[in-house]
Amino acid sequence: MITPTLNHPGIPQRVELVDALRGFALMGICLVHFMEYFELYWINQDPTFLHNLIFFLFAGKAYAIFALMFGLSFFIIMDNQARKGINFSYRFAWRLVILLAIGYIHTLYYLGDILSVLGVIGLSLLFVQRLSNCWLVALALLCLLQLPFYYQFFAALNNLPGANDNPAFFSLFGDVYAAIEKASFSELLVLNGSDGLYTKWIFFVESGRGLQLIGLFLIGLILGRVGFFTQAEKFNRSRIKALGIALLAVIVLYSLDKYIAQLPANFFQETGMAKWYLQQLLGSYLSTAIMASLILLFIQFYVWQRSGKLLNLLAPCGRISLSIYLVQSLVGVPLFYPYGLGLYKILGQTNSLILGIIFYALLILVAHWWVKRFYYGPVEWLWRSATYMTLNVPFKKDR
Repeated sequence: MITPTLNHPGIPQRVELVDALRGFALMGICLVHFMEYFELYWINQDPTFLHNLIFFLFAGKAYAIFALMFGLSFFIIMDNQARKGINFSYRFAWRLVILLAIGYIHTLYYLGDILSVLGVIGLSLLFVQRLSNCWLVALALLCLLQLPFYYQFFAALNNLPGANDNPAFFSLFGDVYAAIEKASFSELLVLNGSDGLYTKWIFFVESGRGLQLIGLFLIGLILGRVGFFTQAEKFNRSRIKALGIALLAVIVLYSLDKYIAQLPANFFQETGMAKWYLQQLLGSYLSTAIMASLILLFIQFYVWQRSGKLLNLLAPCGRISLSIYLVQSLVGVPLFYPYGLGLYKILGQTNSLILGIIFYALLILVAHWWVKRFYYGPVEWLWRSATYMTLNVPFKKDR
């Protein structure tokens, strides 16, 4: 469903399904962030039933949906400009530089920022945009297969030099979290911008998240090309078949993951690293299968009229997704961090989930109010203005 906007230069059309799905992903990110105490959960873990449920559904999946939407947005932007006869590649690269800058500033405040990662890895899209869908599918599969884990599993099994050493991010994150727990606000900014930033990038490399992001970008680009979201009714049959396959994959991979998890750490070899790499591989596949199931289920419910109206309540959050994403940490970090209220020590998982639900409900209300009065969210407007290097970008709607 496409909602036409005013015929005003610089104001793009919106795809409501995409906005709603992006709003859904932001909801998942918000709930995970609150239950994760904005990273401080890992200092003193409390794996309750609710924690395990929310993390099973959304941790690593909500941000993956967000990444897939990033690839889709790339297609929409580039396609719209191409229809006008404009090569937007250099402008898009500049757009990513601005996103990287926004993300870096956000990282100083909150180490879990994803924007800086999108700004860097998003450049990969510019190098593949002219490839055929067949090549894009092949590249996406190569990324999502996480081939380095196969080598690392083999190397650990055969005790190759260094193969059974712990990944660097194990100890690095431990040191960073210990420092965050004692940091003042100014110390937090310095820590996140140095050791924290380095540790985050090491994690994205060693955990396979970087490869996964590239694969998801490419899938989003492909889905944009074939009109998967703009012509949802056209894909009704294939979408249901894909949903069945995705759900079956979730069941099989979950069962296999649980079976591997209960094996002794030294089942494959003495140090247990071979088992860890195998679990990482299965976990990546399972996360992708759950993400695909969530997207397909969301679209299926969206195209049904009654449930679609309910899900469309999330669309305004998706329209101003960058601002909504940033405001989560803007509010959440001082609530949970030691320099603020320090709620990470006392709130607990259940109360944090309730607080996250209430907070996102408030964001939905604010987003509905905002999009009635403004074309863009505040950060979206700044991003767009900086992209075109002009302040002549419409912001407030005429009423």
